[in-house]
Amino acid sequence: MRLAVLGCLGLLAATPALAQSSANGATAPSGQAMTANTVMPVAAQPMPTASPLDIHNLRDLALACTLRNDNPYYVAGTSLCAGYEAAVLDFHLLDTMGSRHNKRKVCLPNPAPTRRQSVAGLVSWVQSNPQYLDEPAASGVLRYFINTYPCHRKTFQWSPPGPMQ
Repeated sequence: MRLAVLGCLGLLAATPALAQSSANGATAPSGQAMTANTVMPVAAQPMPTASPLDIHNLRDLALACTLRNDNPYYVAGTSLCAGYEAAVLDFHLLDTMGSRHNKRKVCLPNPAPTRRQSVAGLVSWVQSNPQYLDEPAASGVLRYFINTYPCHRKTFQWSPPGPMQ
């Protein structure tokens, strides 16, 4: 749960950098340089480029997890990665509590892997399984956990549920 909060904080930490980068190269409609207090109509604002913090599929998450420390998004991206991974695992564990415990597909060892070990494991697994890069990130993360830490099964291949009805 704490890691999910860290991911959100990392995203918030990147917001001033994003605002600063769009203000640095922009000019006001009259041709004057923009200041921090300049208000620009939405239609006149430059379109932001794709951010490594936009997570749509497993490929995007793997990109955020592997940002280099000289990248301005490094702290936000790695925090988002760890928080995203922890949130998916937390949801699965929460969803399979109590009477639904026999439905649990992920059984972590004791002691559980650290955040760094878990993220490194996910990145390594994604590199070994490129066929899942275009699936939803949460599905890919859960697939990683199920195949890495299965519950009392020698081999288990998880398939994501079908389309929502």
